[in-house]
Amino acid sequence: MTTSKTHEVSVLYLLPLRLSIGIAFLFAGGQKIAAGNWGAAYGTSLSEFVTANLPNAFEFYRPFLESVVLAHADVFAVLCAWTELLIGLSIFLGMFTRFGAAVGIFLVLNYTFAIGLGVWMPGLESLYIWALFTLMVCSAGRGAGVDGFLRRGKRVRLFT
Repeated sequence: MTTSKTHEVSVLYLLPLRLSIGIAFLFAGGQKIAAGNWGAAYGTSLSEFVTANLPNAFEFYRPFLESVVLAHADVFAVLCAWTELLIGLSIFLGMFTRFGAAVGIFLVLNYTFAIGLGVWMPGLESLYIWALFTLMVCSAGRGAGVDGFLRRGKRVRLFT
């Protein structure tokens, strides 16, 4: 049992990272949703973003962007905004942190593929990917988060 207590204390060191990444995703999704008429407006912005970056996108990802994302930009705009908001909520609260971080990595990887940047390249996208990876691997929600409360109270281990 001492190892779990030690683990909970060591995970507290990740609290500032978890909170800042959570806030960043909360603001990213919240601004899109709170902007009003964000579905159509953001769908147009998403179409412009994809079209502008299409020549730089990874070759394997380009057909998906052309045939799926551009064809359904309004739907993807809604999905992106709500996904960002829910990822932010999950990570900020430390609730199902591993799952939230994994979905965050998936989302940021999609952005990265669309602009043609590798995760090995320096930039904000790679920083987010590696920060989310750290939060996921270390199960950062166990320290001062809902995940720690769920594990202690009911021994729930799903996504915590």
